[in-house]
Amino acid sequence: MRASWAITLLLAALVLAGTAAARDPRDPQQRHTAADTTLASTLALHLKDLAAGWKPAKPTPDPPPCKTEPDESTLVETARIDPTFIWKDGLTTIGTEVDIFRTAAMAKTDWALSTLALFRRCVLQSARDQLPGYTVALVSAKQLPPPSATAERSLHYRLVFDITHAGTTVPIVSDVTALGKGRETVVMHSFSERVALPSSAVTQLVRLLANRLEAGSTKGTA
Repeated sequence: MRASWAITLLLAALVLAGTAAARDPRDPQQRHTAADTTLASTLALHLKDLAAGWKPAKPTPDPPPCKTEPDESTLVETARIDPTFIWKDGLTTIGTEVDIFRTAAMAKTDWALSTLALFRRCVLQSARDQLPGYTVALVSAKQLPPPSATAERSLHYRLVFDITHAGTTVPIVSDVTALGKGRETVVMHSFSERVALPSSAVTQLVRLLANRLEAGSTKGTA
C-alpha cells in the first residue's frame, strides 16, 4: 500500500506530463502470477460499479521514489493493479489499488508501514518536486474512523491541500480508505476539489469492496 497513488493522482489531475521513474530498490519485489492478477481484478472497482459520468482515467507516469519510503524489498507482491476513473469534470478521480502479497505476513508488514505520516511526507515531497511554479501546502492530514464495512484490517486517511498557482489557490481533498484480509489489500482512493466525495456513495462502494474481499480473500501462500 505505497504512497504513490496520491502523488500520481495529484499529477494527473493537474494534467502534467513526465517520464516514468526508475524503480525504487526499496519497493516490494514484483513476482506477479496470472492467478493473483485475475484475483486482483475481481477485487477492484470497475466502471460498471460507478454512476454515469465516470470514465477510465489515462495511465500516468510513476512518481519519483519518495526519500522517506520504508524498505520493503524483502516483501514479494504477486499482483498489483490500480484502475482509476475520472469524473466528467476532468478533475475528480476515484480508483482502487489492489496489492496481493506472497504471504499474509507480508501483507500485514506492508500495512503496518503504510502510516499517515508516510503518506503526508511522500505526497508533499513529490508534489513540490514536480510542480515548479506551484505552491503546495498541506492544510490537514487526519486519520478518520475506519469504514463500517467488516474487514480484517481497515483504515481511513484524509489529506487536504492548498495548491496555488499564479495567485489562484485551489483546495484539494484526497481520501484513502483501505481494507485488508489475508494476502490482499484493497485501497480506494479519491481526489476532488474543495469537498470530499459524498459519504453515501463512498460507503456504498466500500461495502462492495469489502464483500468482494471477503468472498475472494486467500490466506495461504501464492
